[in-house]
Amino acid sequence: MAGNFIPTRLEAGRSLAGLFYLILGNRDGLKLFDISPDGFWRSFGAFVWTWPVQCFLWTGIWRASPEMRPETTGEIFRFFAVSSGFDVVAWVLPALLLLPVCQVFGLTGKFPRLVVVNNWFGLLSAYIGFFPAALRYLTPVSDTASAFISLGIYAAVIWLYFRVIRICMEGDLMITIFITMLMVMTGLTISEVAFSSLSS
Repeated sequence: MAGNFIPTRLEAGRSLAGLFYLILGNRDGLKLFDISPDGFWRSFGAFVWTWPVQCFLWTGIWRASPEMRPETTGEIFRFFAVSSGFDVVAWVLPALLLLPVCQVFGLTGKFPRLVVVNNWFGLLSAYIGFFPAALRYLTPVSDTASAFISLGIYAAVIWLYFRVIRICMEGDLMITIFITMLMVMTGLTISEVAFSSLSS
């Protein structure tokens, strides 16, 4: 069952190639995504590929807020259990939000494709986010410079997401802006709630 749910390296590579085509403005990238029922559910399994990076990113909280650093084995387990739980929510909630959006705007037929592309973009964005985090750990970059780098990369990720979704929406600017803002606000809200939970 797990083997069928987790995408293969071949499917991951093909889907990421599809994203790069979309980022470059090439609609042929849509053909590289599996939007069949199996491919739809398997795209959620892409989370497994992001989990190691997500754990690494969460440890950045220890650097920013040393008082939150878990000391015991139980505290470490709780930290990663809670953070991983919120990551799963952040992975699933967008699909739940996109369903009514597609229904309201008469885009039900585009829903599977939109969710699949959104899920695979989540994999790409996680690894993009890895670079500024690794930079903070491995180089003597000041906190100010690190913050600007992270902000710049975050803005770039939002722009790339906008480009990808606009092609999925066949160029509809207003719906693309709405979906992009909805996903950004959802991610920020989940991150804030997660941070508060880990602080308690």
